[in-house]
Amino acid sequence: MKLNGIQKVAGFLIALGADPCAKLLKMMESDEVEKIAAEITKIQRLSPEATESIINEFHEKLITSDVSSQGGLAYATAVLSKALGTETAMNAIDRIRESSNVRPFDELSLSSSSNDVLLEMIKDEHPQTIALVLSHIKEQRAAQILSAMPVELQAEVIIRIANMKTVSSEIISHIEDSLREKSHGHERVHTGGIKAAAGILNRADIDIEKQIMESIARQDAELAEKISDLMFTYDDIVLITDIGVQKLLQEVDENDLLMALKASTEEIKNKFFKNMSERRRQSIQEDLETMPPVRLRDVQAAQGRILDIAKEMIQSGTIEVVRDTVQEIFV
Repeated sequence: MKLNGIQKVAGFLIALGADPCAKLLKMMESDEVEKIAAEITKIQRLSPEATESIINEFHEKLITSDVSSQGGLAYATAVLSKALGTETAMNAIDRIRESSNVRPFDELSLSSSSNDVLLEMIKDEHPQTIALVLSHIKEQRAAQILSAMPVELQAEVIIRIANMKTVSSEIISHIEDSLREKSHGHERVHTGGIKAAAGILNRADIDIEKQIMESIARQDAELAEKISDLMFTYDDIVLITDIGVQKLLQEVDENDLLMALKASTEEIKNKFFKNMSERRRQSIQEDLETMPPVRLRDVQAAQGRILDIAKEMIQSGTIEVVRDTVQEIFV
């Protein structure tokens, strides 16, 4: 069923809740209130799908508004704050953000489509501010921006992300406003943490990752170890449980597996071979024996794709990694 404008407004007010709805209706003209109230009375139950659709449409209109004119999430926050009070307005905006899966700094990130633009906006900010922004945007983009920063700053930012726990929504809004101005010429938000730091480093180039980890280790060996525990390399595939490798093999492209094994260690080859059927193992071994020389970069690319799948499965908890913390001594 396609909703008209009045029906969408009614649905949106229902989603906001009774108190905010009542306060907003008080600000409208009587004929508008009558139309909206009539629609509200007709809605016996608003399905989750319809609610999500309405909120998503409202969010899209906010997030895609020209930030140089009055509009956008910041403007909506200001208007709602005047109408409903700061606390109620922030709760309403938080519900919009949660329902539409929008994260802090999303509006800023979308308005700065180029990594260079976003880098230019934050590069001179305090490292804690940089850490806050990078911990909220997509990890791949955060890794690219981090890689373009000075070496001494890279490690400091990752350390701050790893040590970050919660930041108040007021502080985030303040930083968003400050950066938004720069781009023109209640609840606590969980952010950062060691997992976020490891996620960013996992998506950085290998040389950048190594450089940053060495710098962190010099400053804080314990933190470096914690971050490293959440990171993963192709050689670490041997640490995946046998059941995990079997699940991984179900997701890996056969050509990628063949190419990757061409330059894998015997330990990794054995790890894969013992977790596949005898027929598949024999077939791959025969192909490896007759396979002509291949370019190293093609092998590395195939290993990288397998590694990306493994990392995603580890982070989702689909497969497990077992690290030996104690070495057994036999006499």
